[in-house]
Amino acid sequence: MKIYFTSDIHGYFFPTDYLDRNYKNTGLLCEANSFARDENTIVIDGGDTLQGSAFDYYMKTKNNSKSIGNIMSEVKYDFYTLGNHDFNYGYEYLLNYTNNFNAQCICANVEDTLGNIKIKPYVILNIEGKKVAITGLVTDWVSLWEKPEYLKNFKISNTFETAKKVLEEIKDADFKICIYHGGIEEDIHTFEKLSDTDENIAAKMARELNFDLILTAHQHMDVPSLKIENTHLVQCPANGEKYIEIGINLEDNTVNSTSKAPTSKPDKNIYNKFRELDLKTQDFLDSPLTTLDRDYLPEDKLTMAMKGSDLADFINRAQIEIADADISITSFANEIKGFNKNVTIRDVLLTYRFPNTLVVLEIDGKNLRAALEQNYTYIEYVNGKFEIAKKFLLPKVEHYNFDFFYGIEFELNLKNENYNKIGDIYYNKKLISDTDTFKLVMNNYRSTGAGNFTMYKNLKKVKEVNIEVSELLINYLSNLK
Repeated sequence: MKIYFTSDIHGYFFPTDYLDRNYKNTGLLCEANSFARDENTIVIDGGDTLQGSAFDYYMKTKNNSKSIGNIMSEVKYDFYTLGNHDFNYGYEYLLNYTNNFNAQCICANVEDTLGNIKIKPYVILNIEGKKVAITGLVTDWVSLWEKPEYLKNFKISNTFETAKKVLEEIKDADFKICIYHGGIEEDIHTFEKLSDTDENIAAKMARELNFDLILTAHQHMDVPSLKIENTHLVQCPANGEKYIEIGINLEDNTVNSTSKAPTSKPDKNIYNKFRELDLKTQDFLDSPLTTLDRDYLPEDKLTMAMKGSDLADFINRAQIEIADADISITSFANEIKGFNKNVTIRDVLLTYRFPNTLVVLEIDGKNLRAALEQNYTYIEYVNGKFEIAKKFLLPKVEHYNFDFFYGIEFELNLKNENYNKIGDIYYNKKLISDTDTFKLVMNNYRSTGAGNFTMYKNLKKVKEVNIEVSELLINYLSNLK
């Protein structure tokens, strides 16, 4: 039996990374043309398809998840599960995608309460005379991250408890597979536990449950082959950079797997069906917005965290003006482009890569200090040098959980222990007390307390700006003289 597994495609279907108009050997259509199928081959996707690229953004402006489903259908998947980002644009957008994706959705801990999205908890196949059971799960943290109105027609259950329940129902299968849109919470070399949260629980499932194979996702790691207890685990990088090829001997349940980069160009006939969408996206991305005084480009992550970023300041100034706030915070995706002097839509979408909106919270000096202290756990002083803390790099790279603050000044001693790095804090040159209050603008993801910023969770909400930040920035730049 053979499995081809992709995940976290994030709209990277065509042979491009959208940094420019040049074509590269990357993307889902290149991957799919590398698959060597036979009658015992299954093709599976692990979710996160609808958001995360310039193409996905362009499709959203056209309300066109149908075409995304059509593209996925051309790959001839058999099964897929849902990722947390597939909920980012709401119920109807996801429904239109699934209705046009000719594969079976398997996600045991998600129920469409309206019954429109045909989700199965598991399937049982007969392959080579053996019963092969396949279930799917998504991290239940989607309930924390996603806007409540986007989840109102879904019931999302605890991931681990659902996995246990499903295993009882498929216990008679000869080989059990879980497609898990979640990650591995242990170091894949030392097996040290790296996180105490239950966002990612693949290692726990491997140790406490009896799946034969877990197809993990979400973290964008290259894990071609990993064994924990009696369970084989894999994970592939994001954006169509690599896929996993898995061989399974159903006589003794041994598994061999490897990750592969695509070696083929897209199938010409398939590409030509969607060529117009590809070209229209590239033209859209090259739309000019304005001419700035200079380039606003990123530096390396540690330098920006220690010394600040002109690019972050630019975005924060825009957020303060748009939301009428006193203080602003913004964060960067793990990989960003920055703004060229002659800035285009491409620059914006490859710099602000999240589907976030803005929220203004009322915050006092005490909670502001707590937020700053949490923020600078990002930097550690080890053996005489500064470095990014390991917890922001493993098991998942999380540079986006460091925030750039604007509108305040503060004393910072990075050599101190965590939660003792912030000295006096000033607003308009005035020392801030614990009881002083301010309007703080941030993205809706951070306002939930995500990233261990628990001090934000119960603050008074002053206002919301329910337009995506990338769109706000496009409009802001277009109006600059």
